[in-house]
Amino acid sequence: MTAGIKIINDWGTVLIDDTFPTLAMLAQGTTTLDSEGSRYIGNHSGTVAVRSTSVVGYQYFNEIDGYPRGLFLFGPPGAVVEWYVYAPPQEPPSNFGLIIRDGTGRLTFDAGKKAARVAGLRSSSSRPGWQGSVGFDPGRAWAVMPLIYAFDSVNTFRRWGDPQEYLQYEDVSISGGAVNGGTITFGMTQKSRRTYGPYYGSPLPAGFTYASNNAALAVIDVTGY
Repeated sequence: MTAGIKIINDWGTVLIDDTFPTLAMLAQGTTTLDSEGSRYIGNHSGTVAVRSTSVVGYQYFNEIDGYPRGLFLFGPPGAVVEWYVYAPPQEPPSNFGLIIRDGTGRLTFDAGKKAARVAGLRSSSSRPGWQGSVGFDPGRAWAVMPLIYAFDSVNTFRRWGDPQEYLQYEDVSISGGAVNGGTITFGMTQKSRRTYGPYYGSPLPAGFTYASNNAALAVIDVTGY
């Protein structure tokens, strides 16, 4: 006989299921994007929801040329961003409330931790298909969680220092969202620059671009968080 627990709301959405983890808040904070339109928020292993009046997104980078490994926010310089990192609930569990484990003993739900409350999803295989706005209850606090990134990474090279030295500039734009009351606007962040090097060699490398049009985003209810 199949055994376990499953909680479904009135619309048929599965909220809790003992066979898969319910994301719980791992870390949160508020920060201001720097003059290049980015900000490092730590080497967290999780998915980030962002709340800002400007279109903001995030991406995980490996360590390179003075940039640490971890999560970076992107958006317009000076944007104030509330950020929330979600991951499967971590051990040890809370000492109060409902605790659920799967058949292997893995912690899948912890009522003592702040759960990711998903209110809506938006996805498309082309940018025109997902850009735009959607309305939610203005009396609650909302954040946008990019799940699959649409992105542009434009890389150029420029001489610097002695005749053999050069720098690499990466201008990054990724899918994200802005929150203004109950209006959630989806779109691409403005370009943020990352600078690598100096490197050495001749001739100067040719510039290149990486891009993807696929995007998926979740709207998360962070009221009271």
